[in-house]
Amino acid sequence: MLLTVGATVLVVAACGSSSSSSSSTAAASSGSASSSNASSGLKTPKPQTIGVIPSTASSENLGIWIAQLKAAAAPLGYKVIVCDGAGVPTTMERCGQSFVTQKVNAIVTMALGGPEIPTTFAQAKAAGIPVMAEGTSVTPGYEKNYTGGIYGDNIVTHGADTVTYVAKHFKGVPIIGDQLTANYGGQGYVNGELAQMKKLGLKFTDLRDTNLADLVNSIKSTIQAELQAHPGKVVLLTYNDIDPSILQPVIQQAGRSKDVTEIVRYDDPTTVKLMRAGDNILVADTKQYVHIFDLVNALLNHAENNAPFPPISQTVYNPGSTVVAIGQFGKGATRYYPFPPALTAQKATWAKTYNLQSSSATAP
Repeated sequence: MLLTVGATVLVVAACGSSSSSSSSTAAASSGSASSSNASSGLKTPKPQTIGVIPSTASSENLGIWIAQLKAAAAPLGYKVIVCDGAGVPTTMERCGQSFVTQKVNAIVTMALGGPEIPTTFAQAKAAGIPVMAEGTSVTPGYEKNYTGGIYGDNIVTHGADTVTYVAKHFKGVPIIGDQLTANYGGQGYVNGELAQMKKLGLKFTDLRDTNLADLVNSIKSTIQAELQAHPGKVVLLTYNDIDPSILQPVIQQAGRSKDVTEIVRYDDPTTVKLMRAGDNILVADTKQYVHIFDLVNALLNHAENNAPFPPISQTVYNPGSTVVAIGQFGKGATRYYPFPPALTAQKATWAKTYNLQSSSATAP
């Protein structure tokens, strides 16, 4: 999800095919099993340094994804360094070029579409450093630049999944929302909604563009205008991880808390807190952490066995994609799909082949 706000410009890029981390896990394990068995011991992974460029560290979801990557990399002894893109393409470029200079083993972007870092792509390719995308699919046409692969939700399919849910559970209810045509990270999700609506014979009752240069204020004023124009029950579809914190006060001030249902991507902590407080919010969620393991396993298999990186068709998909209310969360859960059990299972798989470093690192 990308987001950039005012002086810190929040760029919210947020987020298929079919596969799971099990395929890449199995490849990494089986590919090195023969050498480890031959030496009658476990293999120690070669040191790797991963440079990460989040579109902006201001996004809660990106912060969680970075923590998950660090927690997954730690048992293998991999080092993760982060350079905040701050929502500014020139800053993202500087981050990428600094990683090339530092000779990292891989560069990982989070919620970047690809147009932001053309020089990084060129320099990394010349230096033999794979560039990998995590979290979401990328701007169409830029896939080939990610020489290490793309590991994330298909942003268009995720939008379509949301509309499928709305069609089933909100029949006849007007659908309103905003879009961000200037940024694929947000617009890709809306594109998926629009495509699925066309298939199902639905349409937005009101859909208005927002201004990337003044995103927060633009989101507020856009939804205020739509609420005034459409009294009564409506479904509000939003694409930014910060939208609930921006829009729930707007909805309350308009006296519309009971008749506006907001559906937003992902269950970041602030959104979950609002849901637990009783705000009428649903989240379009996935087991996004699967992509973290897919990415780490691909890098592991490449480093240990010189294996090629997997094709996009095996790594860009929406595992566990669903729309849920707070009552469907586990008792006391802060995430609908908690990460720690998945990390424990992955470490157990690695331990069959590799010497793991002791690590208490975890993430939500």
